Amino acid sequence: MRSVKATAFSSSANLGAGYDILSMSHSAFSDIVYAEILNERERKVVIASNTGIPLDPARNSAGAPVEAILREFQLNYTVKLSVIKGVPPGLGLGSSGASAVAAAAAVNELFNLHLTLEDIVRFAVIGEKAVSGSPHPDNVAASAFGGIVAVTSHDPIRVVRVPINLDFKLMLVIPKVNTGEGKTKKARELVPRQVEVSKVVENTRFLSSFILGVVKGDRILVREGLNDNIVEKSREPMYPHYPKIKETALKYDAVGACVSGAGPTVLILYDNSTRLEEIRKESAQICAQHGFSCDFITTEIGEGVRVEGIN
Repeated sequence: MRSVKATAFSSSANLGAGYDILSMSHSAFSDIVYAEILNERERKVVIASNTGIPLDPARNSAGAPVEAILREFQLNYTVKLSVIKGVPPGLGLGSSGASAVAAAAAVNELFNLHLTLEDIVRFAVIGEKAVSGSPHPDNVAASAFGGIVAVTSHDPIRVVRVPINLDFKLMLVIPKVNTGEGKTKKARELVPRQVEVSKVVENTRFLSSFILGVVKGDRILVREGLNDNIVEKSREPMYPHYPKIKETALKYDAVGACVSGAGPTVLILYDNSTRLEEIRKESAQICAQHGFSCDFITTEIGEGVRVEGIN
């Protein structure tokens, strides 16, 4: 029978003060999902994978969205999802979100459902909830749409691509650490439930500065905007290496730096003015001081989900 291949890219969420709002797709890593119909007798999702992800579709970020799609459209088919993981899990790079988006997009094409990208995000969020307990839409929005996105509404889902008028590239500083199971859930539990109004105002300034800087092509605004005194601050115990790496990045004239999603990866924006080798060298020393080594991945803004039919 006909099968469909979908590819979705890694992402960095939050981007400073944009907690659960902003995210950026990048081409550093990607997940691939192949979807095919096994039979037309039973509504069921079967998972196969190259890694040790859960094979129970209700606990799998690719399987849960597809179960929801089959239910909503009353499709009594058994669908097999072959999930090829390329986005490393537990590092703040949108791994579960990439699988969720690729699976939803593949099944949309497989059954010719004419879902919009916002529909893809709506279903992919179910996959995020299945693995982290929280239906956060930022990573899946970036993997679906590509570029930098803002989630302007959660119910109903609304996503807007942010126009990028600044020339920069990306470096990911990825600690070689075992973050353990449920890292995203733990990170979200650290976020304070009550915040002083003054901190909210300050974070709103950061968020506005980042978006305006990207749209206007203003390097200084982007740098000022990549800060967060609420969520990042509350999570610092999870990534003690981050403050010093950020300080180093700015010292050598990076455009800006922030934690990628729930960490521990650090996202650095750089351009021709940035002394990238110095950042890499000193960041490696900082990581070593904390007892681990780091990978340094240079990459660019990524595109949205790609889908192709395979006969």
